[in-house]
Amino acid sequence: MKKNYIIIPTYNDWKSLNRLLQILNNRLGAKRINTNILLVNDCSKDKFIINKTNLKNINNLIIINLKKNVGSQIAIFTGLKYLLEKTKKVNPNSTVSILDSDGEDNPKKLIHLINFSNKEDDFFIFANRAHRTESFFLKFLNKIRLYFTYILTGHYINFGNFSSFPLKILKILLSNDNLHIAFSSGVLKNYKNIKLLDIEKNRRFSGYSKVNINFLINHSIRIISVFYERVFLRSLIILFIILGILNESESKYLYIYIFLILNVITFLYNKLSKPSSDVIKNIKNTKIIKGKLI
Repeated sequence: MKKNYIIIPTYNDWKSLNRLLQILNNRLGAKRINTNILLVNDCSKDKFIINKTNLKNINNLIIINLKKNVGSQIAIFTGLKYLLEKTKKVNPNSTVSILDSDGEDNPKKLIHLINFSNKEDDFFIFANRAHRTESFFLKFLNKIRLYFTYILTGHYINFGNFSSFPLKILKILLSNDNLHIAFSSGVLKNYKNIKLLDIEKNRRFSGYSKVNINFLINHSIRIISVFYERVFLRSLIILFIILGILNESESKYLYIYIFLILNVITFLYNKLSKPSSDVIKNIKNTKIIKGKLI
């Protein structure tokens, strides 16, 4: 039977998560989609409470509890690894979807990603951020991040975790640890058939957005470190151009230092971010909320 697996990383966001689950139940249930949800609990400190009374259209709902907090990117990577182990005998034409638990990845639009993935069954489908909800200042900083990333990697990565793809390509996506560093750029590095679907970013269901300056800087380093070889070549070309223009100017040494610092950081981040052991070992236990183990 063709199924749809949904991986949702979450950390202390149970209020938003319950609302998200209710929307998924209603929207996907209306289309009679076989829905199997894996919640990756990233070692939340708050006690989780899942309201399952009105989730009749969700076939299976499982919580994967992690032993320690690792962040959303590694939580997603762990969920995908777990899914790969459990679905070896499942219909390969099934689909996999990723979305965050806070509501910013609009669950009402997930059906569009799934349908697009079903039609383009050799493509990985990302939700392209057609509109953002942050302040003008953060939007401006994010725009700088996007152009900076594009110059260094050749990819304009205006998308995040929100995506759908055919289950049959999961093994290819997990053929190395790139997704462990940054999900979006890891997919771009591991798989060439990518399509974008414009979907506006939603507002959080509750609480405040986690996007700030520190987040944008760390996120940028994660993304470009996946492409550290390409970053080296592109930044080297830029450096040669700058040195040719500056000629004998002493300020050229500043650009040499920037070049060295940038490439040392991206190289070390890439190498040090690789998992020291199988991420599956960080799974404390699994809890069945509804249905059965996938």
